[in-house]
Amino acid sequence: MLYSCTPQTGAQSPSTRNGQRTRTDTTLLQLIEINQHLAEEADRQVAQYSEGYALNETGFWTRGLKTVDHPLQEGEQVEIHIAVYGLDSTLYELVAQTQTIGKIEHAQAVVEVLSEMEHGQHVSILAPWYVAFGGTGGHNVPPYTNVRIEIEVN
Repeated sequence: MLYSCTPQTGAQSPSTRNGQRTRTDTTLLQLIEINQHLAEEADRQVAQYSEGYALNETGFWTRGLKTVDHPLQEGEQVEIHIAVYGLDSTLYELVAQTQTIGKIEHAQAVVEVLSEMEHGQHVSILAPWYVAFGGTGGHNVPPYTNVRIEIEVN
């Protein structure tokens, strides 16, 4: 015996109650707009410290990153040293660890820069919160914090 659904004769309405979807969409749009304003303010703050740095297309600034002959390869394990500071030079984190290149264990800016570095290189990053530790923060880094990250690969 086969059963089937009764065919729909009209357009289906969205699964909402009493305009709930409209309020949710409006709230979401407002949150997106607030985040955009926070990101724009972060960009302005970081740019104040950017003398001597080069702007990356992702939105963070680097100093000491140069084209290298033998960049680190994805899957390669290297020893890295990372220091994370606030823009006011507050030290948030010191990390010394073995890192697998291409594996996301750090802020987006760090992951991107590591793929362009070589052994023995030191790079400084100025990163707005949205490419650093985001709205949730890191181990000791508060949410929405713009940072300077010093990376050295051994």
